[in-house]
Amino acid sequence: MHRYGMTRRGFCGIVAALPWTLGAARSEKSGLRVRFGLVSDVHQDVMHDGLDRIEKFVEAMDKAGVDFILQLGDFCWPHPRNAEFLAAWNKFEGHRYHVLGNHDMDGGYRREQTVAFYGMPSRYYTFDAGPIRGIVLDTNDPGGTARGYAKFIAADQQAWLAEQLEGADRPVCVFLHHPLDDAGGIENRSAVRGLLERAEADRPGKVVAVFSGHFHQDYALEVHGIRYVQINSASYVWLPAAAARESHSPEIHRSHPYLRNVAAYRDPLWALVTVDLDRGELLIEGTRSEWQGADPWQRGAPETEYPRDKNRPSISGRRFELPHYSSAVEK
Repeated sequence: MHRYGMTRRGFCGIVAALPWTLGAARSEKSGLRVRFGLVSDVHQDVMHDGLDRIEKFVEAMDKAGVDFILQLGDFCWPHPRNAEFLAAWNKFEGHRYHVLGNHDMDGGYRREQTVAFYGMPSRYYTFDAGPIRGIVLDTNDPGGTARGYAKFIAADQQAWLAEQLEGADRPVCVFLHHPLDDAGGIENRSAVRGLLERAEADRPGKVVAVFSGHFHQDYALEVHGIRYVQINSASYVWLPAAAARESHSPEIHRSHPYLRNVAAYRDPLWALVTVDLDRGELLIEGTRSEWQGADPWQRGAPETEYPRDKNRPSISGRRFELPHYSSAVEK
């Protein structure tokens, strides 16, 4: 199991005067607070400016002094040409975590190759970040009936998830690529949601939130007491073939042929997340940009498939109240 140690940014001065057992998270300042940066769907192998986008994200997160950063998938292929892109991510001075997206194995790569390229401990794993435990899932398991890309969490991974939820000594944040909502996420989402709902029912406050990417949309849902937050792409909205057009130089389109299919955001998008268990608060600070050139509807994308309240160049700021989490032994 991967573990998260104390960072240069805090969680020091350990004492025992807390209402529930946190172990290493106990602080004389009641250190029940962690801040982290999320970015999703950069698509380095689609975008001509993916390197610039990740450099700006890392710079912003270093300035914000977050405790860790995490990318929610569709990051880059494990190809040698992406070494500079990965190196830019690794310049962040704190802990860095990865989620596997469905496009991270494009080009004939296997999941194990991408795991090794990113330096992940495994396809799915846990890490401790002060007052929370992060649970990273892999939604690319074989199974289900979908054609094309897999979007499934197999029985062995579900059993592992159930064990992690049962054994966690602190609230958890779940990170995965495909969403668990009913808009077209993983095929067996109901089974996985059931595991989270049972854990939350057994101990209210156990599940802080579930963060996902994949859809390149901006929204959040609360289902049976679980908060599901969709993190928009850092880069673009993918458009239907009828809306494709070349908006850059011929040279750029020759080297990045998929660019004609995207409505790009002028600036990269990301989220700064704060979990504050003292306040009982989950705070998401988003970012806002503009369309780079014509928007999807000007290019002919149908609003029925591209709703304006979700397909927008922004990640919304949000605040959620969190239920009090009590440990097995309350003092």
